[in-house]
Amino acid sequence: MLAVLYLIIAVFFGTQLIRFLIPDIRRLYVGIAADQKVIDKVPTGLFLIPAGTLIGLLLSTWTTYFLAYVMHPFIPADTANLLPANIVGMCLFSYFGCLFWQRCFLRSYREEKQGLSSRKLPVFRKSAGSILFYATSLILILSAVVFVYFYTCYMKDGNIRLGVSIFSDFSPHVAITSGFGVGSNFPTQYPHFAGDNIQYHFMFYFLTGNLEALGLPLVWAINIPSILCMGSALALLGTLSVLLSSRRSAFFFAPVLVLFRSAWNVFHQISELNKVPGATWNSVFKEITKQAVWYGYTFRDEWGIWAINVYANQRHLALGVGLVLVFIFLFLPHFRRMFLHLGKSKGAGAKARRFFLSREAWIHRKDDPLRPWGSVLLGSLIALAMPFFHGSCLICALLVLFGMAVFSEFRLGYAVIAAVSVISATLQARFFAGGASNVASFKYYFGFVVPELAGKSKANASQALRSTGTVLSYLWKMGFLTILLPALLFVGLLVYELILHRNPYRSILLIPFSIPLVFAFYCQVSLEVLANHKFIQVSFILFDIMIGGILANLMALPLKVEKAGKNTSGMKKKVFIPVQISSAIVCLLLLFGLTATGISEWCIYYNLNSHKSGYIELHPDSPIAEWVSKNTNEDDIFLTPMWSVNDFFLSGRRVYYGWPYFAWSAGHDTHIRQINYQWLLTGANGNISEFRRYCNEMGIRYVIASGDYYGNDETRDYYDEEFFAQHLTEMVRFDNGTTIYKI
Repeated sequence: MLAVLYLIIAVFFGTQLIRFLIPDIRRLYVGIAADQKVIDKVPTGLFLIPAGTLIGLLLSTWTTYFLAYVMHPFIPADTANLLPANIVGMCLFSYFGCLFWQRCFLRSYREEKQGLSSRKLPVFRKSAGSILFYATSLILILSAVVFVYFYTCYMKDGNIRLGVSIFSDFSPHVAITSGFGVGSNFPTQYPHFAGDNIQYHFMFYFLTGNLEALGLPLVWAINIPSILCMGSALALLGTLSVLLSSRRSAFFFAPVLVLFRSAWNVFHQISELNKVPGATWNSVFKEITKQAVWYGYTFRDEWGIWAINVYANQRHLALGVGLVLVFIFLFLPHFRRMFLHLGKSKGAGAKARRFFLSREAWIHRKDDPLRPWGSVLLGSLIALAMPFFHGSCLICALLVLFGMAVFSEFRLGYAVIAAVSVISATLQARFFAGGASNVASFKYYFGFVVPELAGKSKANASQALRSTGTVLSYLWKMGFLTILLPALLFVGLLVYELILHRNPYRSILLIPFSIPLVFAFYCQVSLEVLANHKFIQVSFILFDIMIGGILANLMALPLKVEKAGKNTSGMKKKVFIPVQISSAIVCLLLLFGLTATGISEWCIYYNLNSHKSGYIELHPDSPIAEWVSKNTNEDDIFLTPMWSVNDFFLSGRRVYYGWPYFAWSAGHDTHIRQINYQWLLTGANGNISEFRRYCNEMGIRYVIASGDYYGNDETRDYYDEEFFAQHLTEMVRFDNGTTIYKI
C-alpha cells in the first residue's frame, strides 16, 4: 500500500538525515549525560529512530504539501489530486535517504581505515537485562498510546466512531483530513469557515489526509501517525531522563508520568466523597472508578484539558512536544559545557570573561567533535517546517532555547534557529492566513484562566505581581507534585552539586523548562486564552524528565546500599536496612501521589467513551457524503446548518459557516460571518438576485436544506426554506428530508 510505503520512506529519510548531520550520536549522549558511565546503557536507536520518525514525517509532509500546491492547477480532473506530488516526493526522499546512507557508510569506512574508529565512544552494552527492560518498557508505553488513540477513534460495522470526549475538537480534524484525502483543499481554507484562508496549524491533518488519499481508511490515517508521534515523543522523553538521571529505569518512569498526570483533584474528590453520610472506602473507590464526567476542581477541569484526553483530542500535540525534545537534545551539550568550563575558571573575573566574552560563548569551538553546525542545520530544517504543524510548540521551543542560550555556549547557533523560526513563521502566516497578525498576536494578559486573576490586572500590573500567591495556589491544585518536586529539586540539587564542585547544569536546566509555564500566565497569543494550556503542559512534560529521574534514583538507592553493605560491618548494615526501606516507601508514595489523579482520569476516559453509548457515529457510505463526492466539484462551497460533526464533511467539501467555535478560536471573524450567514438564510431578505450575487462572490454553489436549522436558536428565525424551494434548482432529496439545491 502506498500509504505504508510513504511512512517507511519518511522514517528512513529522517533517520539517515540525522546520521548524516550528527555523525556520532554517542558523542551527543556524552554532551548530555550527567554521568559518563550511563552512556553504554542507552541504545543509539532510542534517539535516532524516534527523532528520525518525527523529522522524517515533518519534512516529507511539508515538502509534499508544497509540491501538491504547485502541481494542483495542472492535474487532470480524472487524476487523484495528491498522487503526482506523492510520487515526486517519495522519489525525492528515497534518493536523499539513500544518498545520506551512502555518505555515512563511506565516512565510517574512511574513519576505520585511517584508524580513527578507536576514538569512538563506548557503544551500547547489549546485555539481556537491558534489552528486555527497554523492549518491555516500549511495549507497555506503546500499548497505552494505542489504546488512547483507538479507543476514541475506531471503525465498527463500516462506520467511524468518535468518542464523546473528543468528537467536538475532532470535527475540524475530520473535515481537514477529508478535505485533502478525498477533496482538494488548495488554496487551503478552514472547512468550517470557507473563503477566509486558514489560520490553524493544519499540516498534521494534511499528513493524515495524504495517508487517506494514499489508501488508508480515515481512522487508520489519523491513528497511525498519532501513535508514531506520541510513541516517539515518549521515547525521547525517557531517553533524556536516563541521560540526566543516570538511571535506566527513568526511561519507564518519565513517560508514565506524562500518561498519568499529577494533580490534587482526586485527593480533593476523596475528601468530598468521605463527607457523604454513610460513605465507606469501598463506596468512594467505586464512585471514582465508575465516574463518567471530568471532575471539576480548578477552572475548566470539567473539559478535561489536562487529562489524557488532551492527547486524543489534539493529535498534533505529540508531534510538537517531540520536536521540542529534539531541540533540547541538539543544544543541551552546549548548555552543559558552559557550566563545565565555568567550574574550571578561577576567580569571578575569569568566570565573567568565560560567560560573556569568550569565543566559545558565542561561536562554536574549533574542531568541535560535536560538529555543531550539523545540529544547527537540522534544527533549522525543523524550525523551517514547524510553524503550521504546531505553532504553540514552536513558541515553546523558542522559549526553552532562549532560556538555555542565556546559560549556554555557542549562542550563535541558538540565534540562527530563532531567526529561521521567525522568518519561516512570518512567511507561512502570510502565505496561508494573509498575515502574521491573523495567526498570533502577543499581548500582555495576566492570570491565564484563573477566575480570580484572569485579565483583571491589565490596567494595574503591580496588583498582578501581588497575586503570585493565587497563581501558586492554582498551580499547586492543578499540578500538585509536578510543581513541588522540581522546585525542591532545583534548590536541593543545586546546593548538592555546588558543595561537591560538580556541574550544576541539571538544576539550572529547570529554569528554561519553566519559561513556557511563566509565559502562559503573562501573555495571550490567540483569541482564546485557554489555548495557553499547551505552554503549561509542555513545561509539565519537561518537569517529568527530572521527576522520572528522582523516582529512578529512589528506586535504585536500596540496590546501591545493598551493594555497599557487602563490604561493611554488621553495624553499618543495620543502618543501611532502614535507608533501603525508607527509600522504597518514599518512591512508592511519590509514585502514587504523582499518578493517582491520572489513574482516576483514565477511568473517566474509559467510562465516558464506553463503547455502549459514548460515541458519535459517522457513515462513510451515507447518501449525502456519496452524492456530494460524486456530483460536485472539489472546490464547491456549501451553505449548510451550523454543523460541527456531520457525515457531510466526509465528502471533503467546505461550508460557508459551520460550528463557529472552531473558527473563532482559530482567529477568524465569526461575528461578521454570522450576520452574513443569517442574512443568506433569509434569501438576502427575499432578493434572489442579491442572494446569487453574494453566493457567486463567496464561491457558494449549493444550499443544503435540513431540519437542523430549526434546532438552533441562531438559525431558527432566519431560515426560509420556501425561498430556496421556489428559486433554486433541487438536485436531490434524501429519505430524511434533507435536500440539496444548486444556486
